[in-house]
Amino acid sequence: MDNHRAGARVPRHPAGRRLTGQLVRARWSIAVAEVAIAIAAGLLLPRLERHFGWHDGISYDVGAAESTLGAIAGGMITLTGFVLTAVTLIVQTVQSQSPRLLRVLDRTDRTPLLFGTFTATFTFALVALSQVRPDSVPDVSVTLALLLVLVSSGLFLRLLVTFRTTLTVGGLARRIGDRLREQIEIQYPAHFDPVFQAAAVPLPADPEPSWLIRYDGQSGIFQAFDEARVVRLAADTGTEIRFIPAIGDFLAGGARLAEGTGPAPDAAKFASLVRVGEVRTLEQDPAYGIRMLVDIAIRALSPAVNDPSSAVQSLDQLDDVLERLAGRSLGDGRLLDDSGRVLVRFPAPQWDAFLSLAVDEIILYGAGSIQVGRRLSALLDDLLASAPESRRACVSARIARLRRAVGRALPDEEQAAEAMQPDHQGIGSPRETFLGPVALPGRPHACLPRPADPRPADPASG
Repeated sequence: MDNHRAGARVPRHPAGRRLTGQLVRARWSIAVAEVAIAIAAGLLLPRLERHFGWHDGISYDVGAAESTLGAIAGGMITLTGFVLTAVTLIVQTVQSQSPRLLRVLDRTDRTPLLFGTFTATFTFALVALSQVRPDSVPDVSVTLALLLVLVSSGLFLRLLVTFRTTLTVGGLARRIGDRLREQIEIQYPAHFDPVFQAAAVPLPADPEPSWLIRYDGQSGIFQAFDEARVVRLAADTGTEIRFIPAIGDFLAGGARLAEGTGPAPDAAKFASLVRVGEVRTLEQDPAYGIRMLVDIAIRALSPAVNDPSSAVQSLDQLDDVLERLAGRSLGDGRLLDDSGRVLVRFPAPQWDAFLSLAVDEIILYGAGSIQVGRRLSALLDDLLASAPESRRACVSARIARLRRAVGRALPDEEQAAEAMQPDHQGIGSPRETFLGPVALPGRPHACLPRPADPRPADPASG
């Protein structure tokens, strides 16, 4: 690979967004199928029991069967309403953190199957209740209804555990961090190579385009494109394709979508390889995950909330994500075919853009919080120590920016010095206490003894 292609890479097949969407739709289909099967079973199973004389070893009289099935139906209807209310409250809670976090719920939500099972349980109980006869009690059907209650109770408990562990500020931040780590492994599998970085030379200016494709569809967010098929289309057409918008940009109707040199590709075929939707997704857009983590942090730092500990939980995830990105080759937005030719280009975020997105707004809104300032100092110090040499200038610039912001927000010098002491817990980490406080240049730490005054004492003062 020559120097011009040091940052280029082969195309990847699309991530599982479409498959995931199909899975979500399939869950609703399964839920509807559960209800249909419950109705059919409630009608047929009692008749089969009477016809074949089936018994399960548990006998019910008419009154016990009717009472049991009626209680199951009424109780499950009430429980379904309670769960619906709980899910609604959870959605409102997540929206209070950031509306964008509802995309995380799409990955953890199992409510279609939950509601399908609940509805199937009380539907089966009601239909089986209508089949109870004075001379024929469907014992197997009653026992099956009881088993469905046990299954529904297990699903309900699992939902409560999910809400308790995931749908909190810390849980949502961890969920986003987990998704981001997955996408970093997919999007940036290669480790940063300083040899290629040092050997790379500036690319020549792009020639004037000979064709232009405009977006002809409903406005929305540019979510992703099928890299492998776009490269194949460019190779078959004999052209080079350059995307104009970046992943995550808003596309209005008629906006410029792509341009290039050589023969123009078929516009309809090209449009079929591009996905535009209502909201951003994480599949080809790791910056969106960072955006959500920052949203949690700055919402927690608003005067109406004033919860710096939640901001620190987001910074914990951002710390890990930035450490991973710092050691990865982020590419330069060029895709190669099998022969090594660059056939597709697109705007690709670089290290300074990721770092700016992750910390700039938190510095702006959190400089007045000692806890947030200390956690940011620890994050940036870690990056400064671990990032490749060529990426440290951006980190140093953020440390200087944080120092200026803290100085403006905390006029008291001792408080400002305290806010700049690195602390991985924000306040109170034994690790930092063990290592000892480090005073800022010109600002001695309040807990450190002040150095002796080097000036000689005035004899007259004695």
